[in-house]
Amino acid sequence: MESPFKETILKGKVALLTGGGSGIGFEISTQFGRHGASIAIMGRRQNILDAAVDSLRSQGIPAIGLVGDVRKREDAARVLESTIKHYGRLDILVNAAAGNFLVAAEDLSPNGFRTVIDIDSVGTFTMCHEALKYLKKGEQGKGPARGGTILNISATLHYTASWYQIHVAAAKAAVDSITRSLALEWGTDYDIRVNGIAPGPIGGTPGMSKLAPEEMKGQFKESIPLYKLGEKWDIAMAALYLASDAGKYVNGTTLIVDGGIWLSRPRHIAKETVKELSRAVELRSRTSPTGLPTSKL
Repeated sequence: MESPFKETILKGKVALLTGGGSGIGFEISTQFGRHGASIAIMGRRQNILDAAVDSLRSQGIPAIGLVGDVRKREDAARVLESTIKHYGRLDILVNAAAGNFLVAAEDLSPNGFRTVIDIDSVGTFTMCHEALKYLKKGEQGKGPARGGTILNISATLHYTASWYQIHVAAAKAAVDSITRSLALEWGTDYDIRVNGIAPGPIGGTPGMSKLAPEEMKGQFKESIPLYKLGEKWDIAMAALYLASDAGKYVNGTTLIVDGGIWLSRPRHIAKETVKELSRAVELRSRTSPTGLPTSKL
């Protein structure tokens, strides 16, 4: 799909993306690169990184891949140092690394719960913490503060409750809290904007294939007010908005991009039935001496 943004909207910027080699993260990497940014991708699997970097470079996008685990502070520090050494600066950090699997709460071990918390929540904070000194300084660590931008990829699971994802819901609730707290502190002290994106069901992603078998995708569509799955492109466009000057006054917000599914509930009564009931109430109100439905008298 054609982007609504100018191709130069991120010209001269350097973006580091955890989990940027696949799924939503890779689409954000691609769109950032197509809009002028130089890309560094952090991930645990060399083969995934190599394939992603090759794809980006084939499109003329400057890109490097750096092996590292967001759960390890030493890896975070090393990857950030390598990014600075290669590009000379850092402007945008996107925390897209995540862990997820379906499991009933009673069958989830504390270790399984902790693993997702470590990747999503602790990993997000670790990357932000280690990136601060680069985001708050001028190019090559010199000059006055020039606020950078952080984007944390969240979810909507914890806004109500979700079946079989207690670990992910807890982790993403923490990510949203991290986003707000850092936006307050680092926005005030360093002019760093910190925002989040909460995707809904997105087609063509590893997460969707793991969490929803093919035969269930129709059910997902029926529960979404817009009656369609989102695309990775939708999330990347939201990221472009928040990372660019288009969103320069947006701070501490988690943008929900889910077609309205988090607002929806199953439709227990058909629309035509509701219309019939409404007409009946209206007829009764016309014949009531008080102007109220007779059932209220």
